[in-house]
Amino acid sequence: MSTAQDPATDPRARLAGLISDAMDGQLAVAEILTARGTLTELGVSSLALLRIADTLEDEYGVELDLADPAFYQEDIDSLAARLVTE
Repeated sequence: MSTAQDPATDPRARLAGLISDAMDGQLAVAEILTARGTLTELGVSSLALLRIADTLEDEYGVELDLADPAFYQEDIDSLAARLVTE
């Protein structure tokens, strides 16, 4: 039985893929899924956060305020929760 998460049905896996893409592959999806800490603690740059915010707005209609300091304290779980609640 595979334990891999399907990005098509799992927002957390999809988000990990988006983060990896936004970071030009500097962090692998598996690393992002198992990491603990905020996105900035994982080394996600402000440019990568902008890319992520743009993609999430386009794909999910989720608006993220880059001027809000709380955005920079998001972790993958809290950000994924936004995808299913907004």
